[in-house]
Amino acid sequence: MTSRIRATRGGTRAALIVGWCLAVVALGLVVFGLVLLRSRPDAAVVAVSTLFSAQFLSWGLAPLVAFGVDETVDPSRFALLPLRPATLQRGLLATALVGYLPVANLVLLLGAAVALSPRWWMLLLAVPCAVVQLILCVTFSRALSTAMSGLMSGRRGRDLGVMVGFAVFVLYMGLSWTLNRAGSSVGLQGGLTTVGRSLAWGPPGALAALPSRVADGRWAAAGIGLLTVLVALALLWWWWAAALRRSLTTVPSTTEGSAPAHASASGTVAADVTGTMWLMVQRDRVLAWRDPMRRAPWLIVAFLSIVWPLLVIRGAGAVFGVVLAAVLAGTQAGNQYGTEGSALWLHMVAFADRMRARGEALGHAVFALIPGVAIVVVACTVLSVIRSELHLLPAALGVCLGALTGSTAMAGYLSARVPFAARQSRTSMFAGSIPGQKARTAGAGFAIFGAGVAAAVVPGLLTVLALTTNPVWGWVALVVGPAVGVAAILLFTRAQARTYLARTPEILAVVAVGDRS
Repeated sequence: MTSRIRATRGGTRAALIVGWCLAVVALGLVVFGLVLLRSRPDAAVVAVSTLFSAQFLSWGLAPLVAFGVDETVDPSRFALLPLRPATLQRGLLATALVGYLPVANLVLLLGAAVALSPRWWMLLLAVPCAVVQLILCVTFSRALSTAMSGLMSGRRGRDLGVMVGFAVFVLYMGLSWTLNRAGSSVGLQGGLTTVGRSLAWGPPGALAALPSRVADGRWAAAGIGLLTVLVALALLWWWWAAALRRSLTTVPSTTEGSAPAHASASGTVAADVTGTMWLMVQRDRVLAWRDPMRRAPWLIVAFLSIVWPLLVIRGAGAVFGVVLAAVLAGTQAGNQYGTEGSALWLHMVAFADRMRARGEALGHAVFALIPGVAIVVVACTVLSVIRSELHLLPAALGVCLGALTGSTAMAGYLSARVPFAARQSRTSMFAGSIPGQKARTAGAGFAIFGAGVAAAVVPGLLTVLALTTNPVWGWVALVVGPAVGVAAILLFTRAQARTYLARTPEILAVVAVGDRS
C-alpha cells in the first residue's frame, strides 16, 4: 500500500488516499452495526451465522469469478522452491493472512465476536471462533483454487475448469434463489430467521452459534457444532494438501488444441474497411473457439441476463434488469490491443493505415455485438413472457441494446486511449492485473459502465413516456436506443483508429509487459 502511494503523484495519490479512507469508514460502520447487535442475542446469532456462511462462500468463489488478484493461488509458481509440500502449505496459509483484505475480514470478524457476546466473558470463546472462521475461509479458498489451477495447463483442462467454475457460479445463484424463496414464503424476518438457524448447523454457522450454546448450557449442540467445524477444517486441509502435492509433482498430459484446419480458410481479403472488419470478426471467432478463457465471460453474461433479474427484481420491470448483462457484454470488446501483448507489432505492420485500423476496430466491435445482441433479445423475450410483461418488451429492448452498443463503443476507444497489459501465460486462470496497471484496468472498467449507462439514458426517457403517456414511445425507444449506440460505435471507431495510429509505440510498450508476467 505504501509503495503504491509513493509511486503516484498529485490527484492520483489524493484519490488513492481518499479511497482508502472511505473504505476504512465503510468498514467501521459495518463493524459498528454488528456491535449494536450485542443487545439482541437471538438476532445476533442468526445474523452472524448468515454472515459467516456468506463469507465462507465468498472466499471460495472470489478466485473463480474474479480470476484472482493473488498470484500465490497458482502453486506452479513454487514448484522449484526447495520446500516440502507441508512446509509450503503452511507458508501459503500465512501468506494468505497478510494483506488489507485479510485484515479487513479479521476486523469484521472481531466485530461479529462482540455481537455474539452479550456477556463479556463470552468474548474468550467468541474471539477464537472468529479466528478459526478466518482460517476456515482461507483454507477453503486455497484448496478450491489449487485444485482448479491444476486443470488449467492445457486446453482440455481449461475447458473443464471453466465449466466447473461456471457450475459453481450457477450453484451460488441457485442457492440465492432458494434463500429468497424461503424468505418470501414466511415473510422477510421469518425467512431470515429460518435460514440463519439452518446455517447455524454448518461449519461456519456452528462457529457463530458456539458461544451462545455454551452460555445456555446446550453442551450436546455445542459439541456437535465444534465437531462439525473440526472435521470440515481437517477435510479442507487434506484436500488442499492433496491438490498442492499433485500440482507440484505431476506433469499434465493435456495438450493445446486447435481449431479444425478448414476453419481458418475464410478467403476474406482485407482490401477495405469492410473486408478488414470481417477478417477480424473471423479471427476473434477462431480465438474464442481455441481459448476457453474467452468463452467463460460469455457464459456468465448469458446466465446473468435471465437469472439475475429474476432473483433481484421481485415486482414489475424485471425485463429492464437485462441492462446489466448488456453492459457486461459490451465490455468484451475492451482491451483489444492488450490481449495481443508484444505480438501487437504484427498489427502495426498489417494495419498501418487509417482504413485498416478502423476496420480492425469495427471487427472487434461487431464480434462483441453478435452474441451480445442475441443474448439481450433472448433474455428480454424470456423475461417478458415469464413475468407477463410483453407490453414492456420494445422499450426494454431499446434500453438494453442502447447500453450494449454504448459500452461496446467506449470499450473499443479505451483500448487505444487507456490500454493495459494482459498476462500472455494461459497456464492458469488465476492471474490478476499487471502490477502498476491496476488503476488503468479499474478506470477503463468504470468508464465502460458509465458509457453504457449514458447510452441508455435517451431510450430510458422514452420508456418513461411510454409508461406514463402512450405505449408508442416504447417502439420509438426500440429504434432510438440502437441508433444512438451504432452512431457512437461509428464515431468512436474513427477516434480509436486515429489514436491507435498516433500512439502505437506507446501502446506496444504498455501491453508488451504482459509477456514478462
